[in-house]
Amino acid sequence: MRYPSSIKLTGIEKAVAREGFSEPYHKVTFDLISEGIPTSQMSVWVHPAYPEAELVRVSRTFVWSRLAALLEASKQETFSEDEIQDLWERVKPAEFFPK
Repeated sequence: MRYPSSIKLTGIEKAVAREGFSEPYHKVTFDLISEGIPTSQMSVWVHPAYPEAELVRVSRTFVWSRLAALLEASKQETFSEDEIQDLWERVKPAEFFPK
């Protein structure tokens, strides 16, 4: 059960005050887009010591790391793809017509 997904850079705020830190950070925001569900956003903080030319790549690395951790956390107590398909075949309404 895989759906087309993408990550789109939507904003970079440079030298933003970050709660709990004395120096400003860069806040980089991405849209997390996956067919069939509402778009979500994820923002990451990047220390200004990273080279500005690598800001987007560094922030994408941070997003990847967070999403990988969330993927692992979401695997707990889930069905396999075959199991969820089998379950759907048993419970789907007789007149199910997706848009």
